[in-house]
Amino acid sequence: MDQQLEQVSVDIQKIVYKKAMLHACKYSTEDVIGILIGQINDNNINIVDAYPLFHSRVSLNILEVSLDIISSELQSDRKIIGIYEARANSRGIMSEIAQEMLNNINQKQAILMRISQIEVDDNLVLNAKIVSLNENIKYVINSSSTLEWKIIQDCLKAGLHWKIIDFDAHFENVQLNFRNQYLE
Repeated sequence: MDQQLEQVSVDIQKIVYKKAMLHACKYSTEDVIGILIGQINDNNINIVDAYPLFHSRVSLNILEVSLDIISSELQSDRKIIGIYEARANSRGIMSEIAQEMLNNINQKQAILMRISQIEVDDNLVLNAKIVSLNENIKYVINSSSTLEWKIIQDCLKAGLHWKIIDFDAHFENVQLNFRNQYLE
């Protein structure tokens, strides 16, 4: 007997695509990882922000500090609901640190946004795909990352990807703002 999949509606704000994809573009030869912020209500998920975390080796101590800082700044109706990851090798295999982070989010609807290159009309573009880690949940996305790519292209032309600050950069120089509000 086939089990009925639980459908979960997912809204992703443009700022999420901007931050995650520009982070992936800035460090295109390295794996990048960041967290997704949002709200989960019944069968609806609203991803409202993203924080770029790392583009190089991740230590668990620095990860813990970065998550504590972000969590302390969140509005009461928002929480860490998932991660995004772009793998430089494009194998589509989740990194061990991404798996560990998702396990620690501790909710059945934890989100993984996988960023990769795809071909659209003979051009390579970045695509953000929400991957279900729970075999009983099917995500229904209410936006298209290939359409959002057009917004990202304008940001790239303006060189905004070079301005993205992740926690790696912030820990090297605490004057650098990891929140990337200039994109909003």
